[in-house]
Amino acid sequence: MRANWTRPRLRRLVAVAAAATVVATVSSCGQIYPSERPAEGPANGVRSDVSDVVIGFAQQQLQAPYFAAMQVRAEQIARDQGFQLLFQSANKDPAIQLNQMQAMMAQGADVLVVNATSVKGQTEMMTQVASEIPVVYIDTSVPETGMTSVQSDNLTIGRESGKISAQRLLDMGKTSIKVAILTGPATDEFVGPARRQGFLDGLEEGGLPYEIVAEQSGDYAQDKGQVAAENMLAANPDVDLIFGLNDSMALGAYAVVNGKAQYENVYVAASADGQKEALALIQRDGCEGRYLSTGLNSPSLAAEEALAIAVDVATGKTEPSDYPEESFTLAVGIGCENIEEYYDPNSVF
Repeated sequence: MRANWTRPRLRRLVAVAAAATVVATVSSCGQIYPSERPAEGPANGVRSDVSDVVIGFAQQQLQAPYFAAMQVRAEQIARDQGFQLLFQSANKDPAIQLNQMQAMMAQGADVLVVNATSVKGQTEMMTQVASEIPVVYIDTSVPETGMTSVQSDNLTIGRESGKISAQRLLDMGKTSIKVAILTGPATDEFVGPARRQGFLDGLEEGGLPYEIVAEQSGDYAQDKGQVAAENMLAANPDVDLIFGLNDSMALGAYAVVNGKAQYENVYVAASADGQKEALALIQRDGCEGRYLSTGLNSPSLAAEEALAIAVDVATGKTEPSDYPEESFTLAVGIGCENIEEYYDPNSVF
């Protein structure tokens, strides 16, 4: 039975979301949030046939190709399997995401797949939502809410990419490097920092000392990454390596340095994503190329696993309690030596 979402409570949750912070009342026993039991089954009861299943997909944004590719793959899966997919993107706004989730529930969603917009700011909201309907997180989760999370091991992916870049640069005779970093937005509270730290750990584990000389947000977008790279290079023309926390930003940096004599010794890499445009550069130029490495972070694999869980719960094959708190997709670094294993020109991403 669904709880009663009163207008005052909804307005309060929207205000919490818009502020991206938590309004908490601490009790004498230290309980910060009200105790809400997670939904124990699909919101509208078990569906006997997959054709009756309705899955809501609340995406955080579509500005980056990774998220857009996730939508494409999710829609393909829904068509192939015959269930109804309700898809909405929140443009990185927690208040919008709350309204979209509410709309999906009103349209009969049995299970929600959610890519959270704010890890820290949505705890109360997602505690309440997850008490109404099973929530499968994808890519970004809100800890201690929802039934399970399908995501990338961003620290490991970044580290494996960093190790490949370190080896390439050492092979060129570099004994230490100056690094500029393209980061995500201020709301990127966990994913980006893990990718950043992972890549730097990889450089260190690979035996290549580094100095960070510049760091600027590219908002995970190629055009903004290009502008940020231009700004950092203007102030630091002796940079050896620009790495982005995703391929889109790194591709923006590549557009800045490629073919320009003043930047002929500047190399580019990404902590994660494995975007096919980046993989195409690595394949084309091989171990002489200037795009050194990236990491596998497949939106297709994530969408396939998250939707498989959602459909199984909706049809009663499994229960929400059957799943671990989180599971990770394959974490691999990709460079010139293993590019053939991962480059697919027909991939959606």
